[in-house]
Amino acid sequence: MYFHKLFFGFTLTLFSAGNIFCQLGDKREKFPIHFGLQSKLVMPSDFLGAVQTNLTDQQFNSSLIQKLGFSYGALIRADYTKNITIESGIHYIQRHFNASMSYSDSVEFVQDTNRLTFINYELPLTGIVKIQLGRSIFSMVGLGPAFTFKPTSVKLIDLPGGKHTFYHTGSVKKFGIDLNAQVAFEYRTKKSGYFYLGGSAKIPTTYLFNWGGKYSQQGSSYYLIDFAKVNGAFLSLDVRYYFPKIRKSGVQFKPGPIE
Repeated sequence: MYFHKLFFGFTLTLFSAGNIFCQLGDKREKFPIHFGLQSKLVMPSDFLGAVQTNLTDQQFNSSLIQKLGFSYGALIRADYTKNITIESGIHYIQRHFNASMSYSDSVEFVQDTNRLTFINYELPLTGIVKIQLGRSIFSMVGLGPAFTFKPTSVKLIDLPGGKHTFYHTGSVKKFGIDLNAQVAFEYRTKKSGYFYLGGSAKIPTTYLFNWGGKYSQQGSSYYLIDFAKVNGAFLSLDVRYYFPKIRKSGVQFKPGPIE
């Protein structure tokens, strides 16, 4: 909850700063600033890394499968030249996993399922190259690092009944760096702002978390255990909106000599 409040506080600050910049409509900015909002549909894909993580130790089997997730955040963009843009912001990312586990021997078969939610925040820094396709339509590609923070604690305890217990936990590196790549089309209007539709890829430089699973029996020292690294890569469908520049109403002061 604390990090959610911090995230929304930072987003509100960025939004306020963006509104200030957007009200410089009558000034010629050296590097025009645009403020925007973003929403993503997170789609795991084996194209970038294994979606499923498996654990196995004799009769104990467990799997963790990444499912659809989502992301949203705020963006601030500076046009360095007509064709080159630098962009940053803050993003909230929520991944979802389905966990399944089983134990079998010559006498019995036990299984259970559970769900896991993993949250992280990122501060991206992206260089974007734009190509104008028409009067109001642009294509663009971008690439850059994203500095990540992972506050999530990973733990699942399943009691399917009787003497059986499944215990899963994960060790998480709280800070890291990922690589973001994106491609998109953008429709621009002066009065209504910019409308962006594209796709992106999240390419981690390390594993999302180290996943461990254990099967044990109550009242017994018998247990089975295994570990594996979970890949956090994904593809996403991105929708963005950038606010228009707002001209100040009323008489505008023009600098010059006082007569």
